Amino acid sequence: MSIAHYPTLEEFLAAPWSEVAKVAPNTMIYAPGGTRRSAVLQGIEPWSDEYVQWARIHSMQSIDLIFQHGIRYLLTPALTPGNLLEVNQYRDQIFQRVDWVLAGPESLADYAERGWRVRLIGDIHLPELQKTAQKLIDNTPAHADHLLCWTVVTETETPWQRLLMLIKETGAETVLQAIRTLYGEDIPPASLYLAFGKPTIDFGIVPPLLLGDLQCYWTQQPGYSLDQAQLRTILYDYAYLRKTWREEKLERAKAVRDHQKLWEAGPVLGLGQRPGPFWYPAATPAVTWAEGD
Repeated sequence: MSIAHYPTLEEFLAAPWSEVAKVAPNTMIYAPGGTRRSAVLQGIEPWSDEYVQWARIHSMQSIDLIFQHGIRYLLTPALTPGNLLEVNQYRDQIFQRVDWVLAGPESLADYAERGWRVRLIGDIHLPELQKTAQKLIDNTPAHADHLLCWTVVTETETPWQRLLMLIKETGAETVLQAIRTLYGEDIPPASLYLAFGKPTIDFGIVPPLLLGDLQCYWTQQPGYSLDQAQLRTILYDYAYLRKTWREEKLERAKAVRDHQKLWEAGPVLGLGQRPGPFWYPAATPAVTWAEGD
């Protein structure tokens, strides 16, 4: 794709939402992390009621921003296997807090104001989560332009175990049938993934069968740091810079030598360092290049 075929980043950052929406993915997975780290930096005690209230407000703001940019289906984790391995009062109160954040009066009012359809997927058969799942069904539309799926996985193996059990019971023979069986509706596989911290992917966050041609990004800013400039920069890379495949390979092969310095000095993405108890990406060598190098 020639650079003349797509806008500059500056143009994209300033474009109307309707223009950005034309190149946005149908389905996205948004997995913010480091939320308690971010709360500490703002003087909020982790595991406190103030933290939970703060997290709910900021998660809604991030979700709203994503939907405004054209994504129609959003999957975001409410509970992952790691949450249940934690100690102290956070674990003891986790299911009550999950219910309040996902389906409490404040969140139900936010969903109604924005017209979102909201569902709980994953381990919804657990007794502690059945009321939460039902409240979302009862209080959000059956059909809407935007579907928010809160995902709950208590053990990494349980989504696969449940999937295999349901396929055996129903006789589902295609991926589409299996998606309907496991999630109750047709959810297009995700093609954009935004998470935090270490570059890892697991089925505690990415639901089985909903992993499409997944383009992945990991921010190192903790908490709900997503803003319009960051999201649009990611969407720009997703929509334009990563689309390098060409049916005609000859010209692409000739271009390899034009950028020889890049391939000779290429970094290993994913290497890190340990500042105290945290992981952080290691600095990579700077590589300068220009057309014709």
